[in-house]
Amino acid sequence: MQYDVLVIGGGVGGGSVALNLASRGFKVAIVEERDWGGTTINRGSTPKRALLASAETHFRMTQLVKDVAPLSWSEMASHSAKVVLAANQRYGNNLVNAGITTIEGHATFVNSNTILVHGQRYQAKTIVLATGARPRKLEFPGSQYMEHSASFLKASNLPDKITIVGAGIIAFALASIATEAGTKVTIVQHNRMALRIFDQGLVQTLISRLENAGVVFKFDNTIQNITELSSGSYQVTTNQDQFETKAIYCVAGRVPNTEDLNLSVAGVKFGPLGIKVDERLKTSNPQIFALGDCCDAPVPKLSNYAIYQGKYLGNNLQKPVQFPIKYPTPALTVFSIPKLGQVGISTQKAADKPELEVKTMDIKNWQTYARNGDDLAKLKIIFNKGNQQIVGAEVLSQDADQLVDYLSLLIQQHVSADDLQQQLFAYPSQASDLYGIWQSR
Repeated sequence: MQYDVLVIGGGVGGGSVALNLASRGFKVAIVEERDWGGTTINRGSTPKRALLASAETHFRMTQLVKDVAPLSWSEMASHSAKVVLAANQRYGNNLVNAGITTIEGHATFVNSNTILVHGQRYQAKTIVLATGARPRKLEFPGSQYMEHSASFLKASNLPDKITIVGAGIIAFALASIATEAGTKVTIVQHNRMALRIFDQGLVQTLISRLENAGVVFKFDNTIQNITELSSGSYQVTTNQDQFETKAIYCVAGRVPNTEDLNLSVAGVKFGPLGIKVDERLKTSNPQIFALGDCCDAPVPKLSNYAIYQGKYLGNNLQKPVQFPIKYPTPALTVFSIPKLGQVGISTQKAADKPELEVKTMDIKNWQTYARNGDDLAKLKIIFNKGNQQIVGAEVLSQDADQLVDYLSLLIQQHVSADDLQQQLFAYPSQASDLYGIWQSR
């Protein structure tokens, strides 16, 4: 069967490019071997945010009133499952309604323009690889007892004592959700670094908040073995400690899905970081492109980047001249309690730029944060000393995700203090609080 474009991978990145091309009249087919919507919708951001919604609501209530009823994990899980199912169905329907051919199964290359799925051959002049990534496996005695974040996010019941291996974005989100649900959490990290790309002062404040909530951090601990006990619990032995837990979730990174595709027959080169692409997301085969977690583009492996790359390819494929991808102001958030957000230039990078100034602001008394009892709210804003434009920020607060999105617009549009004063926002709101960024200087 012949198509204009074949997309391998039915996640949010693959769907982004497929829907964009279909809207432009291209004949498109998309292949998915597991769940439509990929990791993001089924085993990642969507269930994580659904569970976090319950946990955040509970946390906010405890900040404002006494004697808040405990959370029910079964009710949280039921709500999350409904959200995921609806998102999955909506995603699949969007593909079908756009006239895209959906193919279920594992794809392998036959040659540079032909793939094989369940014995059926499909051809296209252009192929886009969006196969995503999978959890990294750690190997040591008893490592088979470890589960991954997907198991946590889909659990109908959560043990009262769990261990999380890793100290990155996913670890802090899972720890926050579980702690608010009444579970005792231990985080094991092989070195002393947590959330390494974020402002370490804000990270330490977040760690202290979680420690006060009962989370135990074991830094500089490398797991040596895990033993299953007769009680059904597990004994974890590290290079420094030994303790019992009832479940272990490994979130120590992900590896790109590049094996079993037979990429070599298509002339596609790949390495440990994924499929090799240039600044146009083109692989070593000029008719094959790659995006998202499966490629080695030098950007964070996050859903928003995969979606943006999909839009870029959808707008540029088949054009006689393809311009290099240009990423907008980066914005990302750790969905912990409270959240940790970053936009534009980080405080770490700003420290090496004499033309920039970092201003730390205690914003807990700003209206948005005061009325929500957000007593840890803090903002670090990076200004250009010359024109006073904002070029970056890092924030710790319950609403950090919203604030970094507002700031992203200001940075992207090069808004100055005078420009902002010409805007009229609803009051009181988080947007109207933005006036305080300059008034506090």
